[in-house]
Amino acid sequence: MQHSSATDSPSHAATMLDRFIDVFRRGIAGEMDAMRKRIEAFEIPIANGRPIDSGRRSAKLYAFTILKPDDRLLLNAECVLTHNGVEQPVTIIDLDGEDVTISSETEIDLGAGAHALVIYPWFLYEKLDAAVASLSSGDFHTANALMLFGRGEPRMEPAEFRNAHDGLNASQERAIRLCCESNLAFVWGPPGTGKTTTLGHIVTELTARGLRVLITSNTNAAVDQALAKLAELEEARGMFAGGEIVRVGQLGAESHGAGLHEVVRKVHASLQRKLEGLRARLPEAREEIVRCDAILKRLETNRGETQFDLFREMKPVMVTAGDLAPLFPAPRAETIARHPAAEQYDLIARHRRRLERVAELCHEKIVAMMAELRNREQSVIANARVVLATMANMYVGRLLAGERFDVVIVEEAGMAVLPALFYCAALAREKVIMVGDPKQLPPIISSKDEHVHRAIGRNIFEIAAPDPHASPVVVMLDTQYRMHPVIGHLVSTMFYDGRLLNGGDERGRDDIAGRRPFPGQPLVVIDTLRRTVCATRDGGFSRFNERTARLCVDLAIEAVRDGVASVAIITPYVEQSRLIRGLLSAYRAEAERIECRTVHRFQGGERDMVILDMVDAAPLSPGVLLAGSSPRSSSRNLLNVSISRARGKLVIISDIEYFRTQAPNSVVNEILSRGVREGMRGEME
Repeated sequence: MQHSSATDSPSHAATMLDRFIDVFRRGIAGEMDAMRKRIEAFEIPIANGRPIDSGRRSAKLYAFTILKPDDRLLLNAECVLTHNGVEQPVTIIDLDGEDVTISSETEIDLGAGAHALVIYPWFLYEKLDAAVASLSSGDFHTANALMLFGRGEPRMEPAEFRNAHDGLNASQERAIRLCCESNLAFVWGPPGTGKTTTLGHIVTELTARGLRVLITSNTNAAVDQALAKLAELEEARGMFAGGEIVRVGQLGAESHGAGLHEVVRKVHASLQRKLEGLRARLPEAREEIVRCDAILKRLETNRGETQFDLFREMKPVMVTAGDLAPLFPAPRAETIARHPAAEQYDLIARHRRRLERVAELCHEKIVAMMAELRNREQSVIANARVVLATMANMYVGRLLAGERFDVVIVEEAGMAVLPALFYCAALAREKVIMVGDPKQLPPIISSKDEHVHRAIGRNIFEIAAPDPHASPVVVMLDTQYRMHPVIGHLVSTMFYDGRLLNGGDERGRDDIAGRRPFPGQPLVVIDTLRRTVCATRDGGFSRFNERTARLCVDLAIEAVRDGVASVAIITPYVEQSRLIRGLLSAYRAEAERIECRTVHRFQGGERDMVILDMVDAAPLSPGVLLAGSSPRSSSRNLLNVSISRARGKLVIISDIEYFRTQAPNSVVNEILSRGVREGMRGEME
């Protein structure tokens, strides 16, 4: 790891900070330009729209149900609401479970027709750019951010554990110790090594020392996984019970009682009960006003033309006790029913005025209590010992903008763009901890520009720990518990210099390997023997291969029918995954246990069986996704993620001779060669 002590000079540190800010902002601008040219806005479907009485004159609030959770839904995000071809700008002001609350300057049509939120992908980069720009003048700990990027020396102080970390292996304990002793630490977690479990122990150890911790990541899924592991630890139960662990943002999994709204309701239960009571009373009062209006309209006729019955005798309109029952208690309704029509009118009009005053007071109290609860949201966050939120939530909106922490932990740090890491590191007073794997997927960048890639798209390990095995601030978790030893050995030798060991009970993984297809074989390479054709549609770039797609589906169905609980079909191409999902639609019962996606969707996940479809074949040359050899190619990392998702069985479908001749020096060819040697070779029929 390369560090500099030049930041000892305040003026030099300021100059260095300005340089980083300038480089980041130019990189962000380049990426936004590329996104505007290549990427369209995306829609998130919502439904069940209902108005919320907020008391605001300048804006109207509406709540909707989110039909498909998405990481890109963020508090204070500005987007567009579409409905029946009409678009209007809105702002997301609240996310609570499956509900989203939006603010609009104009009324929203809640009639028939689908509603959707349209979000522009570059919105987050606009907010990130503003956040990076603020680092030069705000209350930030930029020395720690500079240290993360090699512009400062880490400090080490001996420390003893405060908690008993039972059940952890030696490398996991070393990681916890490093995070206690150093103000900069990298926890290198290869697949299946208990990275998130270790993170949970790190958090409980640091909070036992009185430190306030932020856990953040690029995705809600990673944040939710960290929360789930933390909830399993005895040392964290008191913090959960006391509302001291708070999850901010959209929840995609179990909240364990730590969702922001849940904590606010728990800590301020009496205020919440009063608000709910008022919210129930307000529509009741308004409904009673409508009933009064209907009765008064009937009685109003007594003040107009004279009423006659069949015998031409004058007979005023009267209301009965039954008419008045929804408005008054039974004795009172019967008394009013006996009054003359004119007196009935006056009594009901007086009751209506009282109801209007009740509704007005309810409304005023609801507005005041909502404002108070929003203030208390801020106080709940300020008093939390552990806050969990995505990185985007740290710089979009005001809820977390002023928060600072003793420790900032970034999970899946290798997937985060560099400016976001720099910004989040600057929120840490004392320690910065990166958790991730440099051998897995880097950030996704649209731009092909070299400066953009260097400024924002590299893996943080590449910058801060280019030789992680030799760095004093890096600990590699060295024992994997996920994969069958045969698969684990392939992953270890291919991607981790043989340093990744196998551990754990093998019986469950042997049981999966014993099931069909290829019972008893944990690793199988199926050679398609030049019998398939790879193509693209309408001149596009994404590829598909019909014969391998059908083979994937056949193998997955066979596995599920033989008791394999979960199957992932992984392919590098969107077009192939679309084709396979279409074929799976014919098998509704089995398809519930089969998921087909591109590899990026599976990082951080695991399945009992993985089928990796390489897709590439003649007449096309090997694609850069798999066989790229440039310094910026992520093919090695992509293949590592693909094969390391499997617990008990890995099946690779590929044209072996095609890659041997077309891409002899590629990592694909090496994996196929090793797979055939260490596992079983099958052939397409």
